[in-house]
Amino acid sequence: MKWLLLIIGILILVLLIVVFTKVRVSIDYKRIQTDDLIHIKLSAWYGLFHYTLKVPVIKMEADSAAIVVKEDKENGKTEKEEKKKITAEELRNEFADSLEMLQHIIGFHRIVRQFTGKVQVKKFIWHSRVGTKNAAHTGVLTGACWALKGSIIGLLTTYFNFRIMPSYSITPDFQRWQANTSISCILQFRIGQAMVTGIKLLRYWKGGKPHFKSRRLAKLSGDSNKQSF
Repeated sequence: MKWLLLIIGILILVLLIVVFTKVRVSIDYKRIQTDDLIHIKLSAWYGLFHYTLKVPVIKMEADSAAIVVKEDKENGKTEKEEKKKITAEELRNEFADSLEMLQHIIGFHRIVRQFTGKVQVKKFIWHSRVGTKNAAHTGVLTGACWALKGSIIGLLTTYFNFRIMPSYSITPDFQRWQANTSISCILQFRIGQAMVTGIKLLRYWKGGKPHFKSRRLAKLSGDSNKQSF
């Protein structure tokens, strides 16, 4: 009996240690010309445990300016216009589906934001260099990048708990065309917070699956057998 209590006590102690352990995530991203490099490092207990993930450099062909995309084409199929009668019941179903989708998105957003609000940002540095061979175009591009970067950082400071002021800049280059950037940030959160968020999301998706009433959206929730009468 004593051994059983001792084992249970040890398991509880280990669980508490894991739950309150802080994880430090260091992210470094660099884009130089056409090369991208992402370096992610996870560490805990002041570096005693760490794991490093290095994404290989992505290189683009220098002799080709084209981007290859996959294109799906229909073979000889033509669309046919159909006249449909919209009843009052169908309108009510469409409105109910809109509310269901809105509540589903808001619920998911609330869970994620509760977690991100507890994530501490210990470091955030974002510097970029942009330019073209045309001075006027470079000025316009620099101004647009400042506005875009300011909006992104403003959104991040709303969601995450910044412990320091973010450092960012845009440096124009009037001599050549380039779009280089580097981001370095450090995030910190407790494992227990991530576990609670994961459990909430799992329960939310399992029990909060939207159930649509209209024929158009019923297939998304697996309720294709539901029809409006």
